[in-house]
Amino acid sequence: MDYSTTQNGDTLSISFRGDFGFPDNPKTQEIIKEIEASNCSLCSIDLSGLENIDSAGLGMLLIINDAAEENGKSLELHRPTGQVQKMLEISKFSEIMTIKT
Repeated sequence: MDYSTTQNGDTLSISFRGDFGFPDNPKTQEIIKEIEASNCSLCSIDLSGLENIDSAGLGMLLIINDAAEENGKSLELHRPTGQVQKMLEISKFSEIMTIKT
């Protein structure tokens, strides 16, 4: 998985591309550090470029969400498609965090 971040005002935008799974744990830790260091109140993760996610990737999204909440920030997932959207639906992620299509 590749990712990029930009900050615009109160929002830290993170864009994911490729496949998100267990090998991306180090990148997840980088993302958490960026969230912690940011003075934003909202973290927005754009999933439109993400092609696949596995159970480890879902778990890491939960870890990112927990880190954001621990730092007083809210997290939103944006524009999941295909397999990623299906995995989020099956896992009932909408009950845990905001998902905007």
